[in-house]
Amino acid sequence: MTLSIILLAIAAGALVFVLGLRSMAKSASRAPATALRGETAGNSLNSAGGDEPPHDTEATEAVFDECFKLAFGVQRFDYQISGPHAAVLAKVNENAAASVHQRDYFPRRPMLLPRLMQVLNDDESTRKELVRLILEDPALTGSVLQRANSAAYRYSPEPVDSLDRAVVMLGSDGLRSLMAVAILQPVFQQPKGYFDHFAPITWEHARRTAAAAEACARALGDADPFVAQLLGLLGPLSRIVLFRLTMETYREHAGILPRAEVFIRAMQLQGPQVAGLIAATWELSDPSLAAMLEQADHVSPAAMTPLGRAIYFGELCGALALLVKRGSYSVEGAQAMLMQQGLAREATVKIWRAAEADDQE
Repeated sequence: MTLSIILLAIAAGALVFVLGLRSMAKSASRAPATALRGETAGNSLNSAGGDEPPHDTEATEAVFDECFKLAFGVQRFDYQISGPHAAVLAKVNENAAASVHQRDYFPRRPMLLPRLMQVLNDDESTRKELVRLILEDPALTGSVLQRANSAAYRYSPEPVDSLDRAVVMLGSDGLRSLMAVAILQPVFQQPKGYFDHFAPITWEHARRTAAAAEACARALGDADPFVAQLLGLLGPLSRIVLFRLTMETYREHAGILPRAEVFIRAMQLQGPQVAGLIAATWELSDPSLAAMLEQADHVSPAAMTPLGRAIYFGELCGALALLVKRGSYSVEGAQAMLMQQGLAREATVKIWRAAEADDQE
């Protein structure tokens, strides 16, 4: 009884926050989007046709549906949810907002991220300080060395086995482009049990989305690429949170086997809102919160802020790249869909190249 009261209180507080954020976002985020439909956005957005493309179309929904089928290993998930499974879904929907505050489902903001960004942005910081910080995170250390030894950075036959040398080779931009992904990777790991493909497929989508969002921010020219990369990870991360919450809710109903459509429906209904609440819990900036709200409100990509657009096209491009790798879509068809949603051809090629680069990592 006490736990239920606490969860209801947290959920009520989250609702008050979201309602306040909606009011803030209307004034803070729509004005820049209007301006960018003029000169700034002209180079990266496809304005042909005159009509603003909707946030969701049958084609884009089909892409994400295919990703769900792949992640859960099912051919379809449009079954009616009834009986105890409906009760599980109702409880997940009720507790979704509170889940981002519970360590069982979601970890706190990685504290190393702001410290690393401070050092990278401080001209007076030394390489020794940066190396010391990177060494605090084994996953990040391994990712830095792996990236330094990739074909894009390594120019000699000798392997790069010194972190100090790797930092020099990557530089500030190279380090920024991998930090958030490397630090959050452990969060995407799930114990074996039901739906074992879910975590690796979601992690692959997250990596591709982060890379595409970063590239899209660079193409738009008026959004921070590192922030876009970090925010691009929050959609897939919200699905990890909801997966854990749904699995725990099933454990409370003894004798009922988990069904994929319940997990998927919860993610479809609650995913964007939970992603926004993660951003709020991490105390990210107002522009970041407004960009996440644009996803939850299903705003047309043409009307989004540059940061919101980078997240939108990053996630769509990440999903398409994942499916192209498995032969479900052609490269030409995938890129055509991005352009149909309003992205200019040159920007489409750039972000596709970034999302596809995951195959060579």
